[in-house]
Amino acid sequence: MMKAITLLSAVAGLLFATAHANAGHHSKPEQADKSYKMQRGSFSYQKMLAGLELTASQQQQLQLLMKEHKASKPERAGSAEIRTSLRQLVRADYFDETAATELLQQQQQQRLQQRLAQLQLRHQVYQLLTPEQRQQLVSEQQQRKLNWRQKHKMAADQ
Repeated sequence: MMKAITLLSAVAGLLFATAHANAGHHSKPEQADKSYKMQRGSFSYQKMLAGLELTASQQQQLQLLMKEHKASKPERAGSAEIRTSLRQLVRADYFDETAATELLQQQQQQRLQQRLAQLQLRHQVYQLLTPEQRQQLVSEQQQRKLNWRQKHKMAADQ
C-alpha cells in the first residue's frame, strides 16, 4: 500500500511539474496549435504530452480516459453550497464551531476525492506511454527543474 502511494505521488509530481513548462511552446511548427486544442479539453496535463509523439492508438486511449474522467467528476454544486454556508457562518451573530467543523470536513472530503481522481487519471495517462516516451518525459522534467532552479537562483542573487 505504501509503495503504491509513493509511486502515485512520484507520478503526480512528475506530471504536474512537466505540465507547466510545456504550456504552448513547441519546437515543431506542426504542433504549434496542439496545446490550445488540448487545453480546451479541460485536461491541462495534456499540454505536457504535446512534446511526445503519441500514436493514433495512444491518442484514442487518451481521449477515452478523458471522457471517462469527465463523466465521473462530481458536480461542483456541492462545493458552492458549502462556501455559501461558510459565509453565512461568518456573518452570523454567533459562531457555530460544530457546524463550521462539519462544513470544512465536507469540503476537505470533496477536495480529497477530486485530487484522488486526478492522480488516478495521471497514473492512467502515464501507463499509456511507452518506456521511451516515459524516459523522454522524465528527461524533459529534469531539464525544466534545472532551468527553474537556475532562473530562481539568479533572481535571488540580484
